[in-house]
Amino acid sequence: MTAPIAGPHAETDLMRLRGVRVHNLKNVDLDLPRDELIVFTGVSGSGKSSLAFDTLYAEGQRRYVETFSPYARQFLETLDKPEADRIEGLPPAIAVSQRQGRRSSRSTVGSVTEVDDYLAVLYARLGRVMCMNCGQEVRPADAGAVVAAIEQLPEGARYQVGFPVEIRPDTDRDALAAMLREDGFLRVRAGDDVRTIEEGPVPGPPDGSTTIDVIVDRLVRGKEDPGRRGDSIETAFDRGLGRCRVIAEDHVLTFYRGWRCAGCGTEHMAPEPRLFRSNSPVGACPSCKGFGRIIDLDLGRIVPDPSKSIEGGAIAPWTTPKYREHLDDLLRVAPALGIPTDRPFKYLDPEQVTLIVEGVPRQGFLGLRRFFAWLERKIYKMHVRVFLSRWRGYRTCPECDGARLRPEALAVKVAGKDVSELSALPIGEARGILDAFASSDEVAGPVARRAIDPVLARLGYLGRIGLDYLTLDRQARTLSGGEARRVALTRALGSGLVNTLYVLDEPSIGLHPSDVDRLVSSLVDLRDRGNAVVVVEHDEAIMRAADRLVDVGPGAGTAGGRILYDGPPEGVADVPESATGAFLSRRRRVVPPARRRQPGEERITLKGATGHNLRDVDVSFPTGLICVVTGVSGSGKSTLVDRTLYPALLRRLKGEHEPGEPFRELLGTGAIDEVVLVDQSPIGRSARSNPVTYLKAFDEIRKAFAATHEAKLRSYGPSRFSFNVAGGRCDACEGNGFQVIDMQFLTDVMVRCPECRGTRYRPETLEVTYRGKDIAEVLDLTVREAFGFFKNRPKVQAKLRPLMEVGLDYLRLGQPASTLSGGEAQRLKLASHLPTSAASATRRSERPRALFLLDEPTTGLHPSDVLTLIDCLNTLADLGNSLVVVEHNPELMLCADWIIDLGPGAGSAGGLIVAEGPPEAVSRVDSPTGRVLSAALAASGAGPENGD
Repeated sequence: MTAPIAGPHAETDLMRLRGVRVHNLKNVDLDLPRDELIVFTGVSGSGKSSLAFDTLYAEGQRRYVETFSPYARQFLETLDKPEADRIEGLPPAIAVSQRQGRRSSRSTVGSVTEVDDYLAVLYARLGRVMCMNCGQEVRPADAGAVVAAIEQLPEGARYQVGFPVEIRPDTDRDALAAMLREDGFLRVRAGDDVRTIEEGPVPGPPDGSTTIDVIVDRLVRGKEDPGRRGDSIETAFDRGLGRCRVIAEDHVLTFYRGWRCAGCGTEHMAPEPRLFRSNSPVGACPSCKGFGRIIDLDLGRIVPDPSKSIEGGAIAPWTTPKYREHLDDLLRVAPALGIPTDRPFKYLDPEQVTLIVEGVPRQGFLGLRRFFAWLERKIYKMHVRVFLSRWRGYRTCPECDGARLRPEALAVKVAGKDVSELSALPIGEARGILDAFASSDEVAGPVARRAIDPVLARLGYLGRIGLDYLTLDRQARTLSGGEARRVALTRALGSGLVNTLYVLDEPSIGLHPSDVDRLVSSLVDLRDRGNAVVVVEHDEAIMRAADRLVDVGPGAGTAGGRILYDGPPEGVADVPESATGAFLSRRRRVVPPARRRQPGEERITLKGATGHNLRDVDVSFPTGLICVVTGVSGSGKSTLVDRTLYPALLRRLKGEHEPGEPFRELLGTGAIDEVVLVDQSPIGRSARSNPVTYLKAFDEIRKAFAATHEAKLRSYGPSRFSFNVAGGRCDACEGNGFQVIDMQFLTDVMVRCPECRGTRYRPETLEVTYRGKDIAEVLDLTVREAFGFFKNRPKVQAKLRPLMEVGLDYLRLGQPASTLSGGEAQRLKLASHLPTSAASATRRSERPRALFLLDEPTTGLHPSDVLTLIDCLNTLADLGNSLVVVEHNPELMLCADWIIDLGPGAGSAGGLIVAEGPPEAVSRVDSPTGRVLSAALAASGAGPENGD
């Protein structure tokens, strides 16, 4: 059913959808006002994103493309229109989806939010150039600047206008004097002596100098003719190659027409926006090319186990037979150099380590650095490049000290700070400095305001959505999933557009429940500026704050695609078949377990974690249970788990050197056999990667087709039904199903392959069917449909069963990995670790004890799907595994066995353990998490007194 529209709206104020049949949508008719905050919700796979992104946003973009020239449109005519009878009233559209693409190491918070671009303009327009050498302010001089300086001299003071001439040892001073006399110059100044050159050579420069001054004119302050003075100054600039000197009785003033220091003569570059961009060759540090890091020897990789001695093989690259001779050289000279070879490497003095790295060539020991430099000459060989990559890593660029910019850019100051120093401050602190600067005398007039106002606006928005603790130079790929989403949101919402359709995909991801109110305020402000705001969301606070709630369902895939409700949020509770209504009305709710798993003796302990904002944290993770790490956004959760604990465990358990944050000690790793990170990164980089290839189910499906009678008659093997190898796949698109059109300055466009029409296969391959369906039709089945379709193939069903257990039964078998949300990719990874049968689930003793690290697994999940996820996590824990989950979801926290709460605030105000223990114990702590847990326990019918 479709509820009537809440409130009267003129026809021109509505976005009208009629007969929408995109993906699983079933002839949806919907009228959406253009001045409301609209939330689309429903269970995962119900059709929310199909309606919001694949219909509203896609049609808005298509209409925008219609404004292009005919030449550009000829490449876009094959774009698929949303399948609908009619779509009317759409304004221009902007989308912020979960799939933001991969970030390079150049990508920072400042570049993603475009603050860096505005800062570049600010520094170019309002920055003061301070000399890199002497610290004096550098101003490009002209005749007016020289006149202004002369005006500061006392009335009646005598002064001379001249220009410097460089005298070298090989300079012909007679010829120079003749040339100057010919040009009308008769006096020169060498040191403090002024001499005429009516005949003879020019005098040599005084001791310690290389220049003399040629006098253009002699004048008296207050009695000179302004026209004569101006001509003399211009003459000095022209003949002095942009240099002019004013020589008074007690001092000499030097002026440079370009950006050159008047005090010491150091050359600078003219401030322009390109100079302050590390991505530009003009501004990038010449040494690191704007990356802020250089590749160098990584001693942590070269000596993976410092507890070993040199004799025991501490230096890993020299333990191979091919390079053993270098170790022999070290062992031979070590006694003479005072290097103990039987002592653990970690106990060697820094001087001894330096000798090993730099070598002592005169004694026949080249050292590590010369060894790798020698290998560099052979990098044309593949095996040498692979070998080198194992032992090298990144370190901060010594030239720019990580600032990414050339020295001339760092010489420009605004409010006393260069652009690198400002970007390294927390955003809240940087905004305070620029606020004070904006009220100073230096920021006066419309030009200055146009330079600083966009910077303050963007920084203000970052603060409003709770990112005050980040720095602008923070690498984008080091952000947590929620932080990355809100940073991307700033770019779209900070544009200041009006009469625009904003389509947002779960902006609350990564937000602690206590932080959601600020996001709601930003969405309301966006609506109040005259925009239509459509949000795909499951968060209860955002759903209740909406002007209109559109509930899609009732189920996923083919069981969904209908509008269950359209109206004010409170009305959805009266829709019996709505899962959203059941949870909002509390007819359904998560109930805490009757008994929680109790922590035992075995714990993984991490001591002295200091990455980012962590403040020397000592933390223990109990094994064999579900441990949730929570806290307000920016408190240090991802830094602790993803970038400190995970690399440390990889190094200890597998010997892999994954770059991570610093810590002092790791204990208790004997309690686990392996560590698995289940994050939201894509499962594959190409469109060929999909759920069945990831879970190895495609192998069994292809065997089923190869076993058919028709395939045997044609001698088709399993590889014939693969779109990854030549033979059965479409040759035009090479099995992708689409072709990519390079739009040069626009985003590349993917269009359906005109040869195979997206099926990926050649026609003769599609002539072979299994139970009436060809291979392309099978890949178009949902997981649940395929499970029934392959009822006679238990091996296929075994591979598909975990997908159903994690709630991904609505995915299509061949759905490209690039179209999966971060939450779906994470659950797909989780499914690969679930037992494929009940029998394997019971063989607990035969399975290795794994530690699973999960990063916000409830991303994209409806409350009803969270219950399914909780069951999966309990299954893994019951099999003897340990789980550490970074999460804010109150339902998941409620069902955890153990909670570690970080905080108390974000950024520098966080990084400490606020509380730890069972949920009931944490709920009694006065903290944001404690208050959320207390309310969740009360709503579930439990309370802090029910457990400890």
